[in-house]
Amino acid sequence: MAYTDIDPHLVAPKRFVTLSHLSQVEQADHPALQDSTGLSTSDLSRILRDLEERSLVEISKERKNRYGATLIRLTPEGRRTFQNLVTTLNRIAGY
Repeated sequence: MAYTDIDPHLVAPKRFVTLSHLSQVEQADHPALQDSTGLSTSDLSRILRDLEERSLVEISKERKNRYGATLIRLTPEGRRTFQNLVTTLNRIAGY
C-alpha cells in the first residue's frame, strides 16, 4: 500500500470535508453545506465547481416559493470515488 493510492486532490481538507458531508446525505442546499463545513461562500463555490468539473457532484438550481435554491448531490461516480478513498485511507491506517 503506497501513498500513490491516495488522490491528493480529494484529501485536501476543504474538499474532503465537503465530500464527507455529501456522502452522508441524499442532497444538500448551499447554505446547509456551507454551515456544516464551515467554509466561506467563495471557498465552497470554488470547491463545488471543481468537483462538478470532475463529475463527482451534480449541482442544480430549483425554485422554493419565490426564491431559488442551489442543491448539491454526489454523483454515483462521486459516491464510489469517496468510498474508495475512505477505504484506502482506512487500509493504510490499519483499520
